[in-house]
Amino acid sequence: MREIALLAPSSALLSEEAGLITRFAVGALLLSHGTRTDVRVTVFFDGEKCVSFEGKSMRNVRPDEQSLSGILRAGLKRLGGSGSGRVMQGINAYSKPFEEYMKEARGIKLFYGGASGKVTNFSSDFVAVFQYPTMSRQMEDELCRHGFSPMRLSERTLSPDQAVIILNNMVDRRATASHRR
Repeated sequence: MREIALLAPSSALLSEEAGLITRFAVGALLLSHGTRTDVRVTVFFDGEKCVSFEGKSMRNVRPDEQSLSGILRAGLKRLGGSGSGRVMQGINAYSKPFEEYMKEARGIKLFYGGASGKVTNFSSDFVAVFQYPTMSRQMEDELCRHGFSPMRLSERTLSPDQAVIILNNMVDRRATASHRR
C-alpha cells in the first residue's frame, strides 16, 4: 500500500493555491484510465484536520480542480460542523494530529524535502510525506525523529504536485520491471 500525505494550510484551499492541492491529489491517486487502488492519500490541513482518499473504494471522483476543491472543502466543513465522517464513497474527513500519524506510520517512511536526500529503492509499500508550499526545516527534523528519511526525486526542487507524480512513476516503473523478470 502506498500511503501519501500532504501537509497544507487550510487557507490555501480558499485561494488560488487550491490548484496545487487538487493536482497533488490527482497525481497521487488517478491514472489516465482509472484510480490507483493501492494508494491512500491524506491531506492534513493545519496539522490536524484530515481528508482521506482511499483509491480502492473511491467512486465518482473527477480530476478537475473545481470538483476536488469542492470535495476538500466539504470535508473541512464536515469537521467544522458534525465532526468526522464520510464525505463521499472512499473519502472521509476526520480529526487526527499529524504527530499521531507519524507515530503510527509503519514500513518504509519517507519525506520529500526538495533536491536533497537520497535516491530510494522504492517498493510499492511505503509512507511518503510532502508539505505545501515546501517542507519546513522544523517538519524535516520532526519527521527524522520519527524514523522518516528524506527522498530525492529529481536534481531540482519540485512542487509537491510534481514530486508525487515522479514518485508514482518511479514506483510504477520498478514494479513493471520486476514483473518482466
